[in-house]
Amino acid sequence: MRLDFKGFELKSLDDSQGEGVFSGYASTWDKDLYDDVIVKGAFAETLENDYGGTGAGIPIHWQHKDDKPTDIIGETLSAVEDEHGLLVTARLDLDLPEGKRAYDLLKRGLIHQMSIGYIAEETAFVQDGKSAWDGYREIRQVKLFEISLVQVAANQGAEVLEVKSGRAISASNEGKLRAALDSLHEVLDGIDSADKKPDDDTDDSTDDPKKKNQKSFDPQWAEEYKTISDFFSLEH
Repeated sequence: MRLDFKGFELKSLDDSQGEGVFSGYASTWDKDLYDDVIVKGAFAETLENDYGGTGAGIPIHWQHKDDKPTDIIGETLSAVEDEHGLLVTARLDLDLPEGKRAYDLLKRGLIHQMSIGYIAEETAFVQDGKSAWDGYREIRQVKLFEISLVQVAANQGAEVLEVKSGRAISASNEGKLRAALDSLHEVLDGIDSADKKPDDDTDDSTDDPKKKNQKSFDPQWAEEYKTISDFFSLEH
């Protein structure tokens, strides 16, 4: 049995469903680099018959490798056809070094494409030019065996949309953190705008109301500021 492979690109990261989870399009309805077009509905039968109708349990491989058990680095949680393509959500097995490494590459953006391993069960040639040779293969039904994370994909439209990092917070905690961050910004702004005293002036006393109202700087605040700023600099 010979499998065909088609690839698509992953896009961005998210943290709403826990560590090791990513989502994106494993296939789209666009023409790929081989002039093939998979049409909407092509996955309906395989999702229903092979994966319980939900698309859960499709193996996730690394670069279509299938020589040993560790080549399977995760599985889908769901797969559904929408107006753009086959949208999947999957979880990598972070207990495997291969799965952990793949997840790290996803988070760093060094890997951002997927590819599907399948058999085309129903196809047709669609003519789209004056010549009988002008056209493309339309794939109307596939049997899906696996989805792989790959470095280069044939179909550049399949994208990983989200990679879950496991740093989700509640709305309440987010509000508290943002309030603390605003307060820290206020302190640092006060330091930057403060009137500077001469180096030999060690007298801390002053009658200047502006200086009396200015908040003092505590090194501990700097550490808290760095921690909170690092948190909010992450992509969710």
